[in-house]
Amino acid sequence: MAHDVFVSYSHKDKTVADAIVSYLEFKGSRCWYAPRDIAPGADWAASINEAIKASKIMVLLFTDFANASVQVAREVNLAVSNGVTIIPFKMTEAVPTEGMQYYLSTVHWLDALSTPLDQSIKHLDAQVRGILTGAPASKPQVSVPTTVIIEKKRPAWMVPAIAALAVLAIAGAVLFPRLLGGGGGDTAPQDVGDSPDGGSAPLEAIAVPTNGSAQIADPDNTGTQGNLQGNYQNGGLAATDGEWFYYRSNDNMCLYRMRLDGSEKTKLNDRQSGNIGVYDGYVYYYTGGKSSGIWRMKCDGSQDTNIYIGSIEDMCIVDGRIYFKNSLDGLKLYSMALDGTDIRCEGDLTQLYYLTFWDGRMYWSNDDDGGCLYRANYDGSELTKLTENAVDSVTVADGMIMYNDLGDYNLHLLDTETLEDYKVVFEGIYEPVISSWGIIGKSSSNSLHLCRMQLGSQAVNVLTDFKVKSVSVAEGYIFFVNEETGMACMMDIYGENLIEL
Repeated sequence: MAHDVFVSYSHKDKTVADAIVSYLEFKGSRCWYAPRDIAPGADWAASINEAIKASKIMVLLFTDFANASVQVAREVNLAVSNGVTIIPFKMTEAVPTEGMQYYLSTVHWLDALSTPLDQSIKHLDAQVRGILTGAPASKPQVSVPTTVIIEKKRPAWMVPAIAALAVLAIAGAVLFPRLLGGGGGDTAPQDVGDSPDGGSAPLEAIAVPTNGSAQIADPDNTGTQGNLQGNYQNGGLAATDGEWFYYRSNDNMCLYRMRLDGSEKTKLNDRQSGNIGVYDGYVYYYTGGKSSGIWRMKCDGSQDTNIYIGSIEDMCIVDGRIYFKNSLDGLKLYSMALDGTDIRCEGDLTQLYYLTFWDGRMYWSNDDDGGCLYRANYDGSELTKLTENAVDSVTVADGMIMYNDLGDYNLHLLDTETLEDYKVVFEGIYEPVISSWGIIGKSSSNSLHLCRMQLGSQAVNVLTDFKVKSVSVAEGYIFFVNEETGMACMMDIYGENLIEL
């Protein structure tokens, strides 16, 4: 495939390289970098040599790792030999090795130390496009260092963490969306328009992205039925049966449905609705206030029936039963049959915060022990402590418990079988939803703005420039509440086509 820019980097700096390539390509500069662009079965060295020779520009990600890399030195040598313009992207105060200085002594370096990394990548893009178009680029540069500078250097281990933060800011600028649209009793379903905002603009089908390798092999396998477990935990703002969206609207928070293409928008009730789930031909939801309780109706809006009276938290469907915490009984775990019969208290454990379910066990944050992660059977037996640090934002998919570790403030995954623990990204993600379209939530390092992580990647894309809450994901669309306006909204996973509901 034709390209203009070859990105040379140490594999230990891949997170930063990913951020650079993502931004340059978004701005229209086609990049080549390994291993993404090496064809399966192709000779690695030959592919790199051919790619460098076909490039107009080499972006050299200069770090401590790259400075010590023999392979990077070979790539720089080949670029010089073929007259390729080199732009060193300087992320360390280290003096280049003698070999590097020999090749790079006459070029200007782009300084990525004295400005935030997201701004440095924007400067890099301006310089790249200036070279490709022949236009001059007056951007911050720095000459190659020829003497040792004794300063506190950025530790090599910080590069991935900085890169994750950079991607947050970059994607916020890249993907900032445009706004396209601004109590009890049963009602017959009411058709109120052909699209979510009353217009005629259709919703596009959002394909599941290629996520590469990830510990979460089956992100839709969350241990619950009728909705993703993360959606349930965040208030269940929306659900889908593969044909319709069922969602809470801005019309007094009543329940609506519409087809996946945005047509046949229909009002289903006159109650404030949440914890929405769709299972076996029925929609289940909870309504608060004076008439608190659990309701279910046929998916067409008929047979709207109150099946439980009382105040609850964290309602979801697990193994063909409705589970919830009873607000009037110490937040103990209760369950009942789908028709509202056979109500029972599952055990005596109380204050089950961030409650999630997997394979007949429950996982939660135990406030009585400083907020550490625990698990037990539903009746409280086989109680086991899983972390020494406090946790929050616990959810599950495919046997992997995701949580924020409040000791290191990183997002973690815990294997429920082996109890092996992985750090996923160097920040916290609040209200996470694990889905086939990635991990969606609120960025702790970017003012609780909506963000998305692609499965198998540490990079985080910011999708809004405002705070959100009640995050739900369905069929490639994100449903949430704009915390600044209080309006329920939806947008696609790329941060585009924002619509008020």
